[in-house]
Amino acid sequence: MAKKLRRLARRVLERTGLIGPYYRGLERRQARTLGEAVDDGRPMPPAELVVQVSGPTWSWFSDRGREDAAMFRTLAQRHGRDIAAGADVLDFGCGAGRIARWLAPDVVAAGGSFTGSDLNRRLSGWCAANLPGRYLTNALRPPLALPDGSIDFAYAHSVLTHLTEPVANAWLAELARVLRPGGVALLTFHDEAYAQLAAPEIAPRLAAEGYVVLNNAMEGSNYLSAWTTRARLATMAERGFEIIEMIPGRSDGASQAIAVLRRPLA
Repeated sequence: MAKKLRRLARRVLERTGLIGPYYRGLERRQARTLGEAVDDGRPMPPAELVVQVSGPTWSWFSDRGREDAAMFRTLAQRHGRDIAAGADVLDFGCGAGRIARWLAPDVVAAGGSFTGSDLNRRLSGWCAANLPGRYLTNALRPPLALPDGSIDFAYAHSVLTHLTEPVANAWLAELARVLRPGGVALLTFHDEAYAQLAAPEIAPRLAAEGYVVLNNAMEGSNYLSAWTTRARLATMAERGFEIIEMIPGRSDGASQAIAVLRRPLA
């Protein structure tokens, strides 16, 4: 009964437009539980910004940011893009710089350019004030304020996971536009393997529908949760990309799936 009442209350908040203030209030309360920030030698955003985009602790923000940055760097190198060799790099959905704080200094030091962009103006603004590179604020739908073919390597960690399918399709087309021919994009997403542990209750629905959205409100925020089979995402992406790899999510729930995409040379 209590679970049904909570679902009903959430639907009422969504329909009345009050879910935003309610959800942000929950985030502010969570921010007060993070305690003292971790000193990892990099600029650290305030707790309220961390909880809007990341995990539950300071150490998670620091450690997983470092790990994900290393993972993107390794995958980029594997597919011919050394992001520390003068590359033009885009962090789409940069959030509070969880990954950018580890990658942007190296990209800029090597003579490349680093651009971050986020839907949340407070997040991109903090990055602009504290991290190397330039940081933009985008709308829920394209375009980005970038010229055609201006990026060598783009990555987006847990961005597609908060978008409905039409908006995700629009951003796939936009990323293809800003990448140079031969440019590589790495995009994480919630796939069927990740669902097995993280959300087993939706696995049958995901298998049947291919793209599932939970909590369809506050699109672009962590409130909305989107799930996509690897086959469905490949079909969505093939309009603008060559599909290089579809790396399954880890069934222990520790790592999302990764789409490795390349803009065709011709």
